[in-house]
Amino acid sequence: MKMLHKLFSRVIIALIVVMGLTGIPTSPAHSQATLNIAAIVNDDVISVYDLSQRIQMVIAFSRLPNTAETQRRIAPDVLRRLIAEKLRLQEAKRLNITIPDEQINNAIADLERQNKIPAGQMGQMLASHGIDLDSLKQQVNAELAWIEVVRALFRRVVTVSDQEVDDIIAKMKANAGKPEYDVSEIFLAYDEKPKSEVDQLAQRIYSQLSAGASWPQMAQNFSESATAKDGGEIGWSFASDLGPVVGGVVSQLKPGQISSPVSTDDGVYILLVRDKRIAKGIEASPEEITLGIQQLHIAVPTNADTQTVTDLTRKANELASSANDCKSFERIAKSEGSDRSGFLGKFNINQLNPQLKSMVKSLKVGEASQPLRTGDGIIVLMVCSRESQGGNDPIAEARSKIETHLLNQRMGRMAAQHQEKLRRQAFIDIRL
Repeated sequence: MKMLHKLFSRVIIALIVVMGLTGIPTSPAHSQATLNIAAIVNDDVISVYDLSQRIQMVIAFSRLPNTAETQRRIAPDVLRRLIAEKLRLQEAKRLNITIPDEQINNAIADLERQNKIPAGQMGQMLASHGIDLDSLKQQVNAELAWIEVVRALFRRVVTVSDQEVDDIIAKMKANAGKPEYDVSEIFLAYDEKPKSEVDQLAQRIYSQLSAGASWPQMAQNFSESATAKDGGEIGWSFASDLGPVVGGVVSQLKPGQISSPVSTDDGVYILLVRDKRIAKGIEASPEEITLGIQQLHIAVPTNADTQTVTDLTRKANELASSANDCKSFERIAKSEGSDRSGFLGKFNINQLNPQLKSMVKSLKVGEASQPLRTGDGIIVLMVCSRESQGGNDPIAEARSKIETHLLNQRMGRMAAQHQEKLRRQAFIDIRL
């Protein structure tokens, strides 16, 4: 792969000879291109025709000018991506992973919607650019297969702890009132490539974006970040979460503005701030929150001594700790508690007296409070639902999104490491 950057001229010369400057083949050229080999990846072949078709597809979707100069500039990166696709498909084959045609067709239908192409007209649109629909199907198949490969290899070994999510929740609460940015990225890694080549590619991408090229398509076709499949979308972030270099640039951009290339130790970023807002935190205001509360009540005999109260308090705590959710808490309360145990109902948090409010306001759904001594017993409360006026639980929604984000982030890193391992172990022969 180190030699790929040296193939700029040779790649395009071969394409021009075999396919013609426009990349749209006549029948004899098509046959010749199919027979000419651009690269061998282990036992699989990438033909010059495959390479030319993919170059034309990148140009069409990214709205780049279809010139010989554009083809020359993007050819090495397109070839790298075709090689990566072969490695991914070979790994999927090793794991007996296949993607049904229906799933591929559904993904293409999604692409039609994203690119505002009439339903079922993708093939016709590609044909108008001299591109075979099978070329797109091969790309989609490789992307979907790699997702399944990553899930099969890493989903069971990648975990996110409750404490990690709690820490991010606490940070989000602390950042309420601070500016937040909806950010997208295009990232080009230095890896083993010469920095000058990466810097030049970044500058060319920036120039094309400034001239009106499609950001999502440029990100999908060129970015080497895990966000590439989502058009480079990072989502809402605080500048401090993006690191001192990237965060510093983002904080200076206006909504809709694209940064010039930003160099870091690992590679080059091009950044887009889609929008900006002041973070409100993740909790609804108290008057908007309704809690469903379950109670365990243990009666304390009249005139009970201190030791008896201590023992019953310990018992209440142990019973509550043994409950994993509201259903198990309800069973325990029914079998071990007094007749005052049970579901108390749903309450606006401001309806609760200060003591009860302090017990439950910070509890997650399914979490029990500490025991509280009352006039006739000891109570433990569990929050069984937490709803805002919209009928959902903002904390639970935030936790789910944070956990998914962390899982995807970690699996993305492991996927990149695994792909690099496959590349190092592969036999790759560039024939152009």
